[in-house]
Amino acid sequence: MNMTANDLMTHRLGFGCGRLNGGADKATSLRLIHAALDQGIRYFDTAPPYGLGASESVLGEALEGRQENVIVATKAGLARPASPGLLQKARAVVKPMARWVPGLRQAVLRGMALRAPAGNFDAGFIARSFETSLRQLRRERVDCLLLHEAQADDTLAPLQELLDRCIEQGRLGAYGSSTGEPMNQLVRFGAVSQYRSPAPGAEWTPVAPADVLHGALRFVAPSIGPAMERDPQLKARLASLLPAGTDPASATGSLALAYALARFESRLLISTREPQRLIRTLDELRHITASAQWLPAMSALHGAFKRAPAP
Repeated sequence: MNMTANDLMTHRLGFGCGRLNGGADKATSLRLIHAALDQGIRYFDTAPPYGLGASESVLGEALEGRQENVIVATKAGLARPASPGLLQKARAVVKPMARWVPGLRQAVLRGMALRAPAGNFDAGFIARSFETSLRQLRRERVDCLLLHEAQADDTLAPLQELLDRCIEQGRLGAYGSSTGEPMNQLVRFGAVSQYRSPAPGAEWTPVAPADVLHGALRFVAPSIGPAMERDPQLKARLASLLPAGTDPASATGSLALAYALARFESRLLISTREPQRLIRTLDELRHITASAQWLPAMSALHGAFKRAPAP
């Protein structure tokens, strides 16, 4: 099916809500969701631990009263923080200090990771997590529930009956599993799989249209600048896809999304904490994908990735 640039925003892109925060950042987070909706995005991915426990409630508030038909995916298996309000206050203190204290942010993140609870895929825990997510999201139904970082030794079979019952009750659309790692580390469960976008230039791997990929901005974009430096003709070709006067070195995010959209048929998640950056990136992406040279240019970029010297 041939899609217009606007169709791609609605049917192929989703917004990752890991950076939605409450507290002093709540107003910006609400603007982020509204900006995504205004840009045509209709898929939103969240989880109980995201945003120090505030992401689901912020997303629910942002969507309330909007008329767009949206798809909401959340997760279960990792616990939400016990005191999200306290964590938000602590974040407000650490954030400005991190600019002046080298390594502070990384030290805080390491400390949080060490204190993070292990996954819990007991049917009772998953059921309670799902009920809480419905309340936080202010919804009677969630379109997709993903098991969050399930491991190979986790017993998941008993969850199928629970989640099938939720579907029969009309409170759940589908279920699956997700990981922050590549596809080969995903423990598959259900109909939906979410995992890291394959590395730039990697050999082709099957990515189903129902899959959800994340990380194109984080893991693909950094490779585009060096590829353009090695090949001035490629740089000129990519620049021709962008709005007039746009330096392609400043548009690696939109080029990374365009590359992933061309390479795979799945949905892609985009995440940022800045509404204006989201708008700019999607405006550039719309311009790229409307060009007749989009797919040939992305093929050339893929070839440049494959020719890159080994690190």
